[in-house]
Amino acid sequence: MHKFFSMNAATLKQVIARGISDLPEESLQEVADFILFLRAKKVSKMAFSEMGLADYIQRELSALSEAELSHVEEEFIGYEKKYPVE
Repeated sequence: MHKFFSMNAATLKQVIARGISDLPEESLQEVADFILFLRAKKVSKMAFSEMGLADYIQRELSALSEAELSHVEEEFIGYEKKYPVE
């Protein structure tokens, strides 16, 4: 087990703050992107577990643009013939 796993949240925050204090802007952008990814991942998991699969899919599809939705629909043309349930 890595030594960071035994640290409490306050100590981890200090380690992270010190670790990024001298990073160049490009690296800070990567850290920020990763933080946003982690937050989005957590929100997606929570939303999925609360809504269920059908509601989750409907919400995701409703966010698509007309062109994106058209593309998704085209991908499923003939799906039943291509992939019959056995």
